[in-house]
Amino acid sequence: MKKVINYTTMIVIFTILWVILNESATLFQILIGIIVSIIAIYFTNSYLLLDDYIAYYYVKTFVLIKYLIYLIFQIYKSGISSIGQIIRGDSKVIIIEYESCLNDELSICLLANAITLTPGTVTIDKKGNALKILCFEGNNEIKDAFDVEVCSKFEQILKGRK
Repeated sequence: MKKVINYTTMIVIFTILWVILNESATLFQILIGIIVSIIAIYFTNSYLLLDDYIAYYYVKTFVLIKYLIYLIFQIYKSGISSIGQIIRGDSKVIIIEYESCLNDELSICLLANAITLTPGTVTIDKKGNALKILCFEGNNEIKDAFDVEVCSKFEQILKGRK
């Protein structure tokens, strides 16, 4: 029963994403979204993954919502900071190396994706749980977030994904 609920949740999330990307919420688009979602999950389970889709890519709904809200907040916060740096001409960049406290591959990739989506930062390399990040030299927010001994807020959120 839990597996059915998990697959249904994934189908709903993929269908919502489909409707958003197609910018149309007609019954036809929703049905196409459901069909494409089912086919995508089946294809991924059958041909691409060695493990079950839900077991490999499962993220608790609460964790996903918390992650997305925090990501959107960080995108706006960093965007405003980056605009100021660009206008002032402080656009020199540096590369920092960051050792993540996350252990599983999906969580590390979600962290790298969050870093790249945040203005003023780009993840340029990933080896294991080590990330190379390109960022503005004067970007104290990224330095403060990643120079700490404990896990960053993104990592704390992603640790609870399973």
